[in-house]
Amino acid sequence: MNIVISFSDRENGNCESISKFISSNKDSVIHFRDLDVHDCSGCNYECFDGYCKYHQDDIFSLYEKTLHCDKIFLIVPMYCGNPSSLYLKFIERGQDFFMHNGEQYETFVSKLYIIGIYGDKDKTPDFISSLAKWFDGIPSKNHIWGIERHRYNQKRTDNILDVEEVRNLITCFVQQ
Repeated sequence: MNIVISFSDRENGNCESISKFISSNKDSVIHFRDLDVHDCSGCNYECFDGYCKYHQDDIFSLYEKTLHCDKIFLIVPMYCGNPSSLYLKFIERGQDFFMHNGEQYETFVSKLYIIGIYGDKDKTPDFISSLAKWFDGIPSKNHIWGIERHRYNQKRTDNILDVEEVRNLITCFVQQ
């Protein structure tokens, strides 16, 4: 079983389409927008001395679930030159989880595959490298792939899966 997590706040967009496309009926598809996840704010750094004060929201159980799957696919859109704020919240709150489960970090990262969706690599060249931060010191070459919409003459509201080459490339990425 795989877990596919979409980090778009937009329903029926490219992230949701790709999530459906790559998942089988036994996979778990999670729309991060539907989870109850607090921002990393309004605290006194409780996570450094114990547990995050929001430990009981959905993020800790989501991370636990990822440890029991074969692959983890993160589908991440780019807005204003950055990964979506939902994705950033996932990373930020992961600190609490991995402070208590540090021995699981390499296992998590070994299963992690990220598909980034963005407009133009020349205008936003740092997007893909920002996704590679999970893999600090670990080879990430086959774990991150970016779909550049402008390369296929796709606008933000177009469905990138209308392009056969993209569907084929996604299939190859997922099956590696």
